[in-house]
Amino acid sequence: MNLVALILITVSAVMHAGWNLLGKHENPDAAFFLVATFFGSVMLVPVVIFWFPLLPKVSTYAWLLTALGGLFQALYYVTLAFAYRHGEMSVAYPISRSFPLVLVVLVSLVLGKGAEISGLCLAGVVAIVGGSVLLPMARFRDVRLKSYANVSSLMALVVACTTAGYSVVDDVALSILVPALEGDLRFCNISLLYLFFQNGFAIFFLVLMTLPQKKGRKRVGEIWRHRLRNTVIAGIGVTATYSLVLMAMTLADNVTYVVAFRQLSIPLGTVLGVLVLKEQRAMPKLVGISVISLGLVCVALG
Repeated sequence: MNLVALILITVSAVMHAGWNLLGKHENPDAAFFLVATFFGSVMLVPVVIFWFPLLPKVSTYAWLLTALGGLFQALYYVTLAFAYRHGEMSVAYPISRSFPLVLVVLVSLVLGKGAEISGLCLAGVVAIVGGSVLLPMARFRDVRLKSYANVSSLMALVVACTTAGYSVVDDVALSILVPALEGDLRFCNISLLYLFFQNGFAIFFLVLMTLPQKKGRKRVGEIWRHRLRNTVIAGIGVTATYSLVLMAMTLADNVTYVVAFRQLSIPLGTVLGVLVLKEQRAMPKLVGISVISLGLVCVALG
């Protein structure tokens, strides 16, 4: 795996675990992510505004993919917030982060990109998913299907689907945008421009999900008046985190490598949930973290 991509994803994983911890602490919902995404996008304006004259070079297909990516992002925020409101971060986080791997691998195979994924990387994917299954359990004998039959775990699986969705869409969109704009912009700048407009579409969909309801408008007002600082920090964290991921996508041979190594945030998120939020600690979590770490090494070397 490309060393620069590896570094970008490592930094983004640390940041991702951090903003999820902050988000969990704020009892998030669609309104929270609407305000957070707005401020994250504002952060990008001073940079990307100079590149707007290049927009006529963007094809209609690329715009449609950007909108679809924004929809997946909005659904990701809403379902993640629901999972956090109904369960522990150390349970919902690893499930929502690991299972996109399975979906992305399957999509890559369907799209005929299986040859780009090494056997060592696939072994790492299996280890990461297996370790994530262990993380939520208090005892090893609790590892059975019914242990995951709860609202938080089921919603975390939906989060995983939305994550896989925007990961694949973003990879395809960037594969179109990079050749179209690389004569004018470097890969990192193309990623930022794409993220800005994807955020814009995500905000549009979050507005549709939030503001038509009186409860949603009240919640936005409450966040704006009383919880703005942490929400802004989370929004900047979200945008900065994913900008690094998008840059890494332009350098990696296959999106599977990016999605897989992003799971470094799983043990980090689990540890933060235990140490900071005082969530349950147990031997399966230690074993799960070890197995995930081994899987990450396999992905990095693969």
